[in-house]
Amino acid sequence: MKNSNFFIIISVFLIIITINPYTETYMSINPIPYMLAHYSLYASGILLAYFVYDRLKPLNKYISLVIGIFLAVTWHIPFFFNLGVYNLWIRLIEELSLFIGGYFMGHSIKGLSRNFNLFLLALWMIADTYLSALLMIYPSLYTTLYNTQSLQYLGVIMFLMMNTLVVYLLLQYVIKIFKEEKMFI
Repeated sequence: MKNSNFFIIISVFLIIITINPYTETYMSINPIPYMLAHYSLYASGILLAYFVYDRLKPLNKYISLVIGIFLAVTWHIPFFFNLGVYNLWIRLIEELSLFIGGYFMGHSIKGLSRNFNLFLLALWMIADTYLSALLMIYPSLYTTLYNTQSLQYLGVIMFLMMNTLVVYLLLQYVIKIFKEEKMFI
């Protein structure tokens, strides 16, 4: 229970720093907090489902996976991305659905094999690399609601965040393998 309290606190913290009047106002003028909100809300949903409240037992893990991916991908399609920037009510729907999408993803990855989860991680890396490269190289192809320079910065930040997370996850994976091998020696 002590461990789950930690993840509840982290999830609530991510939600609070993401959904508040100051951050919401700033999202309309700068894409960095807007995209970071996508990461934080989705991550908070994953953390809650994976470590705390896995109450979707009757729901098939693959259906949950499809719902989680669909909700994340939808808000990164330029049309929907721009709607969320432009309209506060649409953004609130976006934020709620990203959290729910993360929750569905957290539910599904708990029941999937390690190899399939690595495959999902690779797909996310490919998609995020594509989007961050697009934002760095030709940002106006994605959106014209923000200035070019801030979109390019966003592309760099996304690329660095993604790679930092992947390095951390791979290190955790390697450490786990070494620990398992040590037990057999």
